Amino acid sequence: MNRAPQKLTIAALAFVLGFFPAPALAGQRPIPAQKGEPAPPLPASPLDDILKALASFDGGIQSEAYWKLREFVRARKEDPQAKADAEVRLLAFLRSMATTPAKTLVCRELRLVAGEKSIPALQALLFDPALSDPARNVLEKIPGPAAEKVLLDALEKASGTMKTGLMASLGARKSPAAVTALVKYLEGSAMEFVKTAAMALGQVGGRQAAEPLAKALPVLKGDFKTAAASALLDCAEDVLKSGDRASAAGYYDKVLAEGLGPAFVRAATAGKVSAAGDGAPALILDFLKTSDPVVHEAAISKIGDVFAPDAAGPLAGLLPALPEESQVKLLAVLGEARGEAVLAAIRKAASGDSVFVRTAALKALAKAGTPDDVLLLAGRAASARSVEQETARASLGLLKGRPVDEAVIKALEGEANDEVRSELIAAVGERRVFSAKSALVKQMASSSERIRVQAAKTLRTIGTPSDIPALLNLLEKASSDAEREEVETTAAVLAQKIAQPDGRSNVVKARLASERDPAKQAGLVRVLGKIGDESSLPAVRKALREGAPGVVDAAVRALSGWPTAAPVEDVWELVQTSADETHKLLALRGFIRMTALGKYRRPDRAVADLKRASEGARRPDELRLILAALPDFASPEALSLAQSLAANPAVKAEAQAAAELIKKRLTVKR
Repeated sequence: MNRAPQKLTIAALAFVLGFFPAPALAGQRPIPAQKGEPAPPLPASPLDDILKALASFDGGIQSEAYWKLREFVRARKEDPQAKADAEVRLLAFLRSMATTPAKTLVCRELRLVAGEKSIPALQALLFDPALSDPARNVLEKIPGPAAEKVLLDALEKASGTMKTGLMASLGARKSPAAVTALVKYLEGSAMEFVKTAAMALGQVGGRQAAEPLAKALPVLKGDFKTAAASALLDCAEDVLKSGDRASAAGYYDKVLAEGLGPAFVRAATAGKVSAAGDGAPALILDFLKTSDPVVHEAAISKIGDVFAPDAAGPLAGLLPALPEESQVKLLAVLGEARGEAVLAAIRKAASGDSVFVRTAALKALAKAGTPDDVLLLAGRAASARSVEQETARASLGLLKGRPVDEAVIKALEGEANDEVRSELIAAVGERRVFSAKSALVKQMASSSERIRVQAAKTLRTIGTPSDIPALLNLLEKASSDAEREEVETTAAVLAQKIAQPDGRSNVVKARLASERDPAKQAGLVRVLGKIGDESSLPAVRKALREGAPGVVDAAVRALSGWPTAAPVEDVWELVQTSADETHKLLALRGFIRMTALGKYRRPDRAVADLKRASEGARRPDELRLILAALPDFASPEALSLAQSLAANPAVKAEAQAAAELIKKRLTVKR
């Protein structure tokens, strides 16, 4: 076996540690030692072993050695002595016969510790096609004129992508000394470098870079012009930060004069406002008087920086003359402003012809509105549709302050029509106006079903268990199934606010015990089913045994829909004995649901109940409910039941899916 390569590798690794130089291999060019550079042997370091392991890295998935190197360097980059030691060892590695991918990774970490000592070694790599970019990236981070001179000297000799890379590095350094060299490429005939030179000048920033960009901008074309304009905007921002507002404004004007796309117009217009100082308010007003929506957008974006909330009146005066798109944007800002002129403009816009403007105005009222806007918003919520209606409702809910709550109550007690009154009642719930409860209870006696239903819904939010009797009175007068459903649900919701679970149904049970009207009895039984207080089960069972047909129907539905599994045996008995097919079906579905609730039962027993249900099921819908529940009781019995149900063509797909899921869960259990 040929052992020469092994010996050569050992020599190369020894060289990494500085013991002796290694001979060059084909395709690998070690960095020559610099004249006068000392190369004494280095004392042992944990970094040596890391670099040994990294030396043969072939460019695949980053190796464990690299992550160790990364951690080692980052842990020492704030310690001057450790940092200097790491720099020396990493430079020695770059002079070794390590692979190019390994050297690339080392350059990545060298950026964190490199100083002027690294410059000669990195300069030697700049014209190596494989390592030029990594070396340049390190030089880019080394402060001081020496590294900058190396980059500038290389720029004169480089070509192609190396030249553009060097331009980018000089720009990243914000090097004023590089401006002259970069301008040469900006104005030269080698068009492939124009964009990179422009972008680099933009990074350098300041007037020194801005002036040549402003000069070149009018004569450049296409992408070159947009690159220069973008760079000039960057420079203008830099100049503005320095406090030279007049020069910055001039550069923004240069960009605006070129008639470029909306992005440039927005940026330059906003920049001009920023550079205007005390003249910014007047400039914004002038921009809003133009016919350009893009200019409007930029000006509007600066309003919050320029106008105090109580000084936005002049802006409101311009609102009607703006195009629709600009009105929408300005209204979003005016919502943060104050003053009668602003509020008047928003209210007027809320009644305009454009649905988009109206919606924006309604949204602005959420912040700028007062108690006087309660009826406006409630009226729009009642008459508008879609997004406009939703916005009006949301704004009515968001208006701030107790005076607004008082205005809602006052309007509710006033002469509003049913549509507006319904919106006011909904707002009471949205705003949690607990002081409106007495006014709300009065609305429950309204002749309008719509008002009664909305009042019942709102009472769920602000009501208390003490309101249950009034709801039961309302239930007796309900004129439709929809109204009965809402009132029953509200009574159940309020009962849930009682802390003692077995006392939640007391009021309803007492009413049921004394009630003789079957229709009213049926309503009370339905309420008991929604509350789900187990102490009321005897009363429901009695209604099932002794009640009139309507009461029996209510009892079946109450038991079948019970929120817990407490009446599971009752519903199973109904499955077996009821002569009414509807009742039998309701009970079967209830039994399946209640069985599925017992997720902590022994799986074999739960599956036995589901199997019983499957034997009584006559429709695919009930079989699907059973199959949906089976995976929660994963067991051999569940698998067997799912597989047997696969013989039914109507549920074959669901049965196969359930069987597969059960198998997976059984595998996990093992």
